[in-house]
Amino acid sequence: MIKTETIQEEEDFLYYWKLCSQSEIKDLTEILRYISFYDAILTVKHCTEFNKEELFQLEKQTKKKIFDLIVLPKLEILESEITNPDLIPLVAELQKEWEKTVYIFSNLYKAQEVLLLGKEKEYTLAINRVLYSEMPESRRKTLILRLLQDMKQQNKSSYQLFYYSKQNPWAVSSLKEENSEAKKFFLSLVEEWQLDSDFSQENKPLLKEFQVCLEEIPVNHEKIRLLGFFGFFNDYGRFTTKNQLNFSKSNQTRVRFIRQTLFRSHHFQKRMENVLTSCKNSVQSLKDL
Repeated sequence: MIKTETIQEEEDFLYYWKLCSQSEIKDLTEILRYISFYDAILTVKHCTEFNKEELFQLEKQTKKKIFDLIVLPKLEILESEITNPDLIPLVAELQKEWEKTVYIFSNLYKAQEVLLLGKEKEYTLAINRVLYSEMPESRRKTLILRLLQDMKQQNKSSYQLFYYSKQNPWAVSSLKEENSEAKKFFLSLVEEWQLDSDFSQENKPLLKEFQVCLEEIPVNHEKIRLLGFFGFFNDYGRFTTKNQLNFSKSNQTRVRFIRQTLFRSHHFQKRMENVLTSCKNSVQSLKDL
């Protein structure tokens, strides 16, 4: 994971972390910081201010927050439950747009994105709520149309920002430098995942394919921007064995569970397939030139 915190923010975290006297909360925030750094700062700050009962609740809340932040809710579209014929085509379109949002547009580099599938979770929960809450069907249709329009606009904005912006995590000025840094970052994670026992054996051939594909892409081609894969790698590269070297034994166990959860998720599988397809398309387009 590429860190986006400022030096001052890092210092603030360490300041409160050292003052926090609850070892379990300190352990949990070491994990939380890789998922939501600002929640981690707030948690260690609370740790220095709360009384015993509040600290007990804070520990429970932090465990729940970590779980909530790594899990993408399941999209509950049950065709048998949609009885209004006017809604059937709209819901089908909504699902397609949701899939593009979660599996494709989430892979683009977004400078302000810090949470794991944050916006995507919001959409998933909103869709489930709209489809199954008690309300007049006319209002349900209005809300579905609004959600559909919002997702389309969000995806369009994400693409335009990615396409026209020159921002990148390394603050380098040229596309060649950016691609070079991105390629090194991606390949380092691919190499680690290939050795990771928590990574699904069934997916390792795909990983090898992706490695071969990435190595074929030149970093100096003006039509290719490798940050189109950044969201995927940054999201699932939050927890690597390199990050765990100084973790406590209990934290290493927790992180293994998190990695297993992420690697076995439907969104990991689908996003991986999409970045691989995109990579292959890029290689093919170069051959066709």
